Amino acid sequence: MIHLSALERFLAETLQPSAITDYAPNGVQVRGRDSVERVVGGVSACMDLFRAADEMAADLILVHHGMFWNKDSRVVEGILKNRLAFLLARELTLMAYHLPLDRHPEYGNNAMILKKLNLKPSAPFGWYHGTHLSFLGETPAAEDFDHMVTRVRQLFGGEPLVLPFGPDKVQRVAVCSGAAPELVYEAKALGADLFLSGEASEPLYHFAREERIHVIAAGHHRTEKFGVQTIGELLHKQLGIEFHFIDIPNPI
Repeated sequence: MIHLSALERFLAETLQPSAITDYAPNGVQVRGRDSVERVVGGVSACMDLFRAADEMAADLILVHHGMFWNKDSRVVEGILKNRLAFLLARELTLMAYHLPLDRHPEYGNNAMILKKLNLKPSAPFGWYHGTHLSFLGETPAAEDFDHMVTRVRQLFGGEPLVLPFGPDKVQRVAVCSGAAPELVYEAKALGADLFLSGEASEPLYHFAREERIHVIAAGHHRTEKFGVQTIGELLHKQLGIEFHFIDIPNPI
């Protein structure tokens, strides 16, 4: 068991949220009970995750996508009202780390994707407000594109969107989890053979085809599971906190 304030300090020191300009608040979003023994993690704040955490008698919910975004209305109504009422009635704490959990060089979503695909980071990639979210990764040797697609399917599950417009063999892979289709331009400028992200956009298709670069959109949700899982494992190892990751299905 640990005091919530100590957990806050640990995660702030580990993830360094002040090091990047984000468009969502990072850290505690809803403050519940002071002591934390059991943590439930998930990708996105939603009622299904909240109910599952309550059924497991969790003290705290840790997510990548929280409940509050800078562009949102400040009026508490609808699903926001329902979610807040549920958490407050049960004294459940909600913590969220958005871009800090994408960019962390060891525990972040992108770092874990690179590691799991055996891609060696070779150049910073995904520049945002003066810092980079990810890296261009390189395979140990040039690899058939079809084989890379198979490995991506095995890692993320589901059926990714594949735009096979690049070379037959790939070695340089630009990775950015979530929704970052605009980074295909930066990927091409870095000499990537493949741009791997979570979501695609309409202009991406023609750019990839004309510039001859492969694109794989493996799913926003599916590409952003690893960071929360890895941080949860760290909390268990370093602080002795019980951690459970709950994957609430999302095909997007």
